[in-house]
Amino acid sequence: MKNHGIWQQVTREWGIRIGLTLLAIVWLTLMAASWADAADNPRETNDDYSFSWLDPEKRIYVLQNRRYAKAHKLMLSLLSGVGVSNPYRTTYNLDPRVAFYFSEAFGIETFYTQTSNKSNTTFNQLQDASPTTWPLVREVRSQMGVTAQWVPWYAKINVFNKILYLDWYFSAGVGTMQTALETRTTAKGASSFTDQSFTAWYFGTGHHYYLNDSFSVRLDFLGAAYRAPVAPTSSTNAWYSNYNFDIGLGWRI
Repeated sequence: MKNHGIWQQVTREWGIRIGLTLLAIVWLTLMAASWADAADNPRETNDDYSFSWLDPEKRIYVLQNRRYAKAHKLMLSLLSGVGVSNPYRTTYNLDPRVAFYFSEAFGIETFYTQTSNKSNTTFNQLQDASPTTWPLVREVRSQMGVTAQWVPWYAKINVFNKILYLDWYFSAGVGTMQTALETRTTAKGASSFTDQSFTAWYFGTGHHYYLNDSFSVRLDFLGAAYRAPVAPTSSTNAWYSNYNFDIGLGWRI
């Protein structure tokens, strides 16, 4: 009965994580669709007041002016957040980054993520209920890599009668992932870890919310995919993933 309750809790926790991820994807998709629809179907206005009669052949187009620029600038960022992939660990991240933007649409960013790990409730309950059944525990200790950034959307949002300017970016790149694999097979004895290093493929998305000409608040989602052994002594590899949600501050110089 105890094992059944533990697995129910694991299933519930992963269900919440998957649900939140799906909600985020749906929200981002709806925003993109809304912007695309607005661009394809501009609001009809009275020609006498819109002055469209000055350009009946529609040869003149008005583009949204960008108030805050990042092209040809260096951006230093410090982010912090949580990891949501390890079923047996509560993880927290500290993530300094350096980016350079060649234009308003394209840039490159390097990052180093330091991660702290702590046993969570699921792991402790499993350990108490079944001391001789030990799960595969792989802790992500750090990540390092370089990603290319594409910034297709720039937007303005009215928040309590204040205009908020934001960029929405997507990123992809490659790097390394440092992990530690738990080698114990029972709850008896001290913890024992084997350090491992893997090549990781990174992908992500996020927002820059501009505060002024120099600073912006960043929301960032970064995922990683890597191949690792399925067990401490196994020669068989499988694909694993890791996901981080971070918030922080960016400084353009």
